[in-house]
Amino acid sequence: MTILPVIIFILVFVPSIVLIVSMPYLTKETISFGVTVSAVQFLSEPLRQMRRSYARISAILHTILFIVGILWLIYSDEHSKQVSWIIITYALAMLVISLVINISYHLKMKSVLPTLTIAPEPSIMTVDTELPNRNRGLSNYWFFIHVVIMVVNIVFVLRNYDLIPDQLPIHYNSSLSIDRYAAKSYTSVFMTTLIQGLVILLFLFENWSIRREKQQVREDVTYRRAWSCFMITASFLIVILLAVGQLNMISLLNMNFAIPLILIIIAFIILYAFALSFWNGQGGSRLI
Repeated sequence: MTILPVIIFILVFVPSIVLIVSMPYLTKETISFGVTVSAVQFLSEPLRQMRRSYARISAILHTILFIVGILWLIYSDEHSKQVSWIIITYALAMLVISLVINISYHLKMKSVLPTLTIAPEPSIMTVDTELPNRNRGLSNYWFFIHVVIMVVNIVFVLRNYDLIPDQLPIHYNSSLSIDRYAAKSYTSVFMTTLIQGLVILLFLFENWSIRREKQQVREDVTYRRAWSCFMITASFLIVILLAVGQLNMISLLNMNFAIPLILIIIAFIILYAFALSFWNGQGGSRLI
């Protein structure tokens, strides 16, 4: 069994799949598949069915793709280049599937919109002159901590490169005993560091998007800050988790300690995302 690549694979892509499948239920009630609608239209039965259909189709396709990716990793050889190509290929396939589904449902939403009932909604208009100046999310400077950890990790591994065994353990059996090795190289050792950098850039971009998006209501501030905090916390934990994998190469951490720690971090990130989604509601609807 290929333990480390599979753990990294699960860590990176399971939360992504959960968010992709849940996306129609996490957006504001004035947006349906990229099309502006009223709250009454959003709660109408045709759009409810579209959201259920989107979630069902996305879950089926991404689950099949995920299983294929896991099996591909498990039965791949020890070469780190092959593992990286598997992850890249899977990410591209995941992106293509998501784009096709989202574009098709966006076009379907445009065709369904004229058939929906237009009902007047009672509303109260308020003007908050300080709203544009209010902090919309946590600063991207928080990611400097992540970068520092990554740099310290790089320096530490370089200084102890000679201590890393010439054969790196990459396959473990069901009892966590090593049954396959890979030759030590800078590519295999620092592949984890490359993933750390990609994770930091990805979450930094997401946090930047949260801060840049046009703000509509006061409750939007709390909603944005909550998810901004999640982006920073989750990415920090992922960087730490990947650092644990590199420390394990130098035999500074026992596998019996490292594996439970990795699984705890993964579980915490997933539960954090679910709890935050439930607390905020769709687009912060429970904050109003």
